[in-house]
Amino acid sequence: MGMFKEKEAEVREGMVLVDRFEIVRSLGKGGMGEVFLARDRNFGSSAVAVKVVRRDTRLPGDDEALRKEVELARSVNHPNVARVHDLHQSPFGPVVTMHFVDGVTLHQWIREKKRMGGVSADEWRRIARDVAAGLAAIHASGIVHGDLKPGNVMVDRGTGSAYIVDFGFAKERARTVATMRGEKKGADGGTPNYMSPERLEKGGASVEDDLYALGMTIWEMLSAKVPEPGHHPPSHPIEKQLPFGIPPGLATDELKQIHRLLWKDPTRRPQARHLRFFNPNTVATNPLQVARERIDPGANPPYRGSATPFRPDAQGLLITYASNARELIGRVLPLDKTKLVLGRAPSVPGSRINVDLVVPEATISAVHSVLAFQNNGCWLLEDAKEPRPSTNGVYGEGSYERQQAITLLHGNEAMVGELRVKLVSFREASNLHEKALQFLRSRDGLTGLIHEEAFRQALDGDLAFARWAGYPLTLAWFYLRTPARDGQGRLTIQEMQALRRAAKAAVDLFDMLLLSLTACTAGLTGVGSFAVALVGQTAEIAKPLVEQVLTQMRSQMPPGVEVGAVVVEATGEHARGADLLEATRRTPGGPVYNIT
Repeated sequence: MGMFKEKEAEVREGMVLVDRFEIVRSLGKGGMGEVFLARDRNFGSSAVAVKVVRRDTRLPGDDEALRKEVELARSVNHPNVARVHDLHQSPFGPVVTMHFVDGVTLHQWIREKKRMGGVSADEWRRIARDVAAGLAAIHASGIVHGDLKPGNVMVDRGTGSAYIVDFGFAKERARTVATMRGEKKGADGGTPNYMSPERLEKGGASVEDDLYALGMTIWEMLSAKVPEPGHHPPSHPIEKQLPFGIPPGLATDELKQIHRLLWKDPTRRPQARHLRFFNPNTVATNPLQVARERIDPGANPPYRGSATPFRPDAQGLLITYASNARELIGRVLPLDKTKLVLGRAPSVPGSRINVDLVVPEATISAVHSVLAFQNNGCWLLEDAKEPRPSTNGVYGEGSYERQQAITLLHGNEAMVGELRVKLVSFREASNLHEKALQFLRSRDGLTGLIHEEAFRQALDGDLAFARWAGYPLTLAWFYLRTPARDGQGRLTIQEMQALRRAAKAAVDLFDMLLLSLTACTAGLTGVGSFAVALVGQTAEIAKPLVEQVLTQMRSQMPPGVEVGAVVVEATGEHARGADLLEATRRTPGGPVYNIT
């Protein structure tokens, strides 16, 4: 009798759940339930996937965990995330309905490809691109997957497209179990084989842990082997880990992205939205538009002429750079009136002018400039006329000559003395402001390049990748000089503008010449100097590239500013980023150095 009841409690082919879903066949069992293919009678018998959570596996809190999974999943609408439809109750347990993918899990797909001799570069990048895009959409919705792995990715047999599935429930269930047991940490719903070092040590799912899991997932396609918990692929030479070798046609940058995703420092893993997977050599033109970190100015306020009234909370000036007052960097000056005066102190002795935007920076005059709203969301930034013109003037983007007036559009930047400002549509303490602060902590607000100390660490990462993959690495070091300064001392405002333009030109041109998928590692190295790491390039190949870049940069410099370069190739197993930078400084303009 007991056996009969147990059989009656099973979901079988032909059954109709919740008077709607006709079971066709089982698609697979897991630790907490079973997934079936079913026909949805309400929509012309269209195919759906139905997950039934078995009653004998349920724990207190599972209903809430499932409800949260469905709620989270339904907030993500992306072609590479399997759509979750709804949650139902049935005599067999809770039922979750979702988009049916006619295919296999990525785990099964990898096993099939292993029997056939490994994946091709095109197969690998197609799935890597899909999974990265799906994860980017999940993160953009403010969600952490928590258990990304090949078993939670479905590959459509017909199209080859990949879909991320099953996020939310395992994490919510583990949190409930830990609470029941009175644990402060412990199992958190993930799979240890794909967990980041910090999660294995401390527990806790995060965006950064998802990124590490993404790296392990797409690495498994190449290694055809499930990683052991705690295994770190960058710790061993790549050729000893790939049974079929690197697939022909795989770009250097595609391997570099795996390496960066697997960095032990979670703050240095690239965001999923910045990842690129395709072969640049197969396109006739360069469509890359390499994704670089930038400060998001926020949405453009909806001003449409004078018909839209001015909003005092709509815009502000974000200070991104200040030569003499670093504590000002990251402040947002609110543009809460249609006309404002910017100056160094609240009041001006002997003048009736009141200063609205007080900026205590040495190169800002007592009354430096005036900002006037222009009805369409832009602002006119004018140099002061009274009581007298400012001492150091205002400068537009890329201009070497001070200007009387500049029109600032949304997201535009300008120099006010040795202060750099950006027109944004957020205020301090907002989410976008916090993101801007994160950018400015690691990057220079003038050039957008990495700060010198962070650059040395980033160079060590590129060197580690070069050793892992067996590729050369060359450093191109650029410096600005004037006859009077010879590269020493403070930069003038014109030289600051020149440095900004030179840095942007160098990175953009190298990205184009190298057909880069990821932005070149570039950073400041001192006053008026910066460097760009070129992975996969020997010094012999890099020198003509550097000459091309120099030619372009020199055509954009103001009179009296010279640009030079040094090329340094890293050799030896123990070369460090600091060694490369030290070599460039020994004899500027000298020969190619080898670091051993």
